[in-house]
Amino acid sequence: MLKRALITMAAVLLLTAGNPLTAADEPDATISIDETQVMALLGGTMGGGTLLLDGESHSFKTGGLSLGASVGVHKIHITGNVYHLDSLKDFPGTYAEAEASATVVKGSGGLWLVNKHGVTLHLTSSNKGLALSLAAEGLKIGMN
Repeated sequence: MLKRALITMAAVLLLTAGNPLTAADEPDATISIDETQVMALLGGTMGGGTLLLDGESHSFKTGGLSLGASVGVHKIHITGNVYHLDSLKDFPGTYAEAEASATVVKGSGGLWLVNKHGVTLHLTSSNKGLALSLAAEGLKIGMN
């Protein structure tokens, strides 16, 4: 599984190396995600969100985000911007963490993710004091 994750991340870095973000980039869309995270010995998340693209809302389902808490049930509300989204069909898939060397990000904080199509997400959580993190297999997004 680790080997597969490393191969995916390497491919993502190659795809985004020629398509970095700059301070002048405007987002193509915005997203909001609501997840419920259940943590005990083994954790899991279930949730979904809304992509607002060209004035239209598109719902999607998610998995793979966490908040760095180890026990209990947590509700996570995440908002973000979407960059390099040329077509709705490029949005679903698995997102891995973007490396700073491949993507010059503006601002700081939150989680920067990229998929195999070069679509980049900048996500921030409203949960104070807990770090937003990503499961080893990445953030998975599927359209409803």
